[in-house]
Amino acid sequence: MTDHVHILLTLLKQDSAGNLMKRLSQRYVQYINRTYKRSGTLWEGRFRSCVVQQQKYLFFCQRYIEMNPVCAGMVTHPE
Repeated sequence: MTDHVHILLTLLKQDSAGNLMKRLSQRYVQYINRTYKRSGTLWEGRFRSCVVQQQKYLFFCQRYIEMNPVCAGMVTHPE
């Protein structure tokens, strides 16, 4: 996607996703600020997450992530 990402994770620790997103966003913002000689924040808001507990919902999430670029008209096939 051009303006957002979807990440489906399997966590080993409860706060793993929050720590991952914190480190990832810090490093990405530093990179963008250095590259484009700017300062300040980059993101509009905090990341959103939800717990996937049922296998049926896991499959729905996987399918949604794979098909999202197709539904948005960015590609014709998910591969």
